[in-house]
Amino acid sequence: MNDSRNEIDNVAARAKRRFPDHSVGCVFHVCLPIYELTLKATEIAEDELSTPARFVLQLSNLNVNRPAEIGRLLGISDNYVAGAAVELLGENLVIQWPDLRIDITARGKQVLADGGKTLRPRNRHFKVPYDPLTRKVIDLDIESLLERIDVRKDGLFIAPTGPRKPRLSNIRIDEVREYERFFGRRRDKIEIIEVSAIKDIRLKYRNDVILVKLDAPNSENPVFAAYRSQQYLEEESGSIQRLADRGAALVPEELRAESSIPRIQPTTLSREESVLFEEIGRLDQDFGETEQAVAEARATQGTTQDERERSALEARIQKLEVEGNELRNKLTERESELNTLTKGQVYRLKTEDHRRQLLHAITEASLELTIVSAWISPVAFDNELCRELATAISKGTRVRIAWGLGTHKRGSEADRKRELGNDALRTLNRLIPEDLEGNLTVKRTETHEKFIICDNLYCVAGSFNWLSYRGEIDRGYRRETSMYSERQDDIDFWKRIAEELFQAY
Repeated sequence: MNDSRNEIDNVAARAKRRFPDHSVGCVFHVCLPIYELTLKATEIAEDELSTPARFVLQLSNLNVNRPAEIGRLLGISDNYVAGAAVELLGENLVIQWPDLRIDITARGKQVLADGGKTLRPRNRHFKVPYDPLTRKVIDLDIESLLERIDVRKDGLFIAPTGPRKPRLSNIRIDEVREYERFFGRRRDKIEIIEVSAIKDIRLKYRNDVILVKLDAPNSENPVFAAYRSQQYLEEESGSIQRLADRGAALVPEELRAESSIPRIQPTTLSREESVLFEEIGRLDQDFGETEQAVAEARATQGTTQDERERSALEARIQKLEVEGNELRNKLTERESELNTLTKGQVYRLKTEDHRRQLLHAITEASLELTIVSAWISPVAFDNELCRELATAISKGTRVRIAWGLGTHKRGSEADRKRELGNDALRTLNRLIPEDLEGNLTVKRTETHEKFIICDNLYCVAGSFNWLSYRGEIDRGYRRETSMYSERQDDIDFWKRIAEELFQAY
């Protein structure tokens, strides 16, 4: 029971950090309907030639190619020779001339080199789990699915998703191949080339999902987030949200009246400070959009030859610049107010501030630096960063890095992200003296948090991916913000989150 409660609390905290503008309404385990499909498929499988066929092929390779001579040397009848020849011809391992001579092909020679093994098509039936929410064959052990009777016996809540039975056109062969590769009983050199039929469909249930209902301020429309363990399920969440928007009752009756857990507040901001912090964010965004509008208007002005249009654009630019100045002045005032309220201990970082802050933290930390980033990319985890981290480690600073959202999954995108991160980390490892390798701890874990902790001096947390994005003002620029805090309660909070991450999995 305590393990379940801890899991609920951890997921609630993660959901709150992912949706900081929402309050956690309730968190609960949910059963999602999953179809167990029995598919008929054709696969290319490794098989061995029959003994007569193998001997006939060997003789053919030795230029013994007339059926009568082959039969005499092997001591078998013409019928056996003919049967073996048919087998070899069907596999394109030999060719037969009008005078009945048999010659070996290049493929036949390769099969001989492989010990008489060849690839043959065959039909097979096997089971896969199909998720009607995401309309995919999913990476789930089919043996873990529950029967309806088990769900009822345990009193589990089933989400009213109204699942639709899949048709053959819904089954993607690449998903079936991926599932069989990891969960099926397959031998080497087997490839599914066609799924020809769905032979059986049975409705079962997965019970490893936790659903979080989040309430937005000034809105009656809740947000739903689905988690498996502590991993956010992007596609399932989107599908469940669409069900909620259509009016589906996705919360158990006993939880609809009141919240099951208290709201989690990961910062020490007072209400007045929170209002200021949010206003600063809105002002900064409005100011950035105004600057962008001015730049676009000036670019358009330079390409038109129409005098009236140029004049209209100039008037628009002047108006936007006045608005921009007002926004900048107000932004400066609010930042000054926040600085006074928090005694300079809390402030907001803009996108382009993060890289500088990270490098500063690396050089400033003397005991321990914690960096948590959803992903790692050589674009941000570059030679400069590796050198700075290696220098800090060489001076005795303990560095901890947690990363890896989605890299535990299968598929090309997960493989790409995993390899990018591993390449960057290998570069760092080469720069660390062998006797100091223990000062670096790297944890690959399912996390979407992004924060750093510098000794016991300060923490910075927000939406910026420290190790995969540089935050430069260029064509790839995107708006990401974080809160810098020197308050001990905030530092302690993020230290607890860090311990959870480094102990998990």
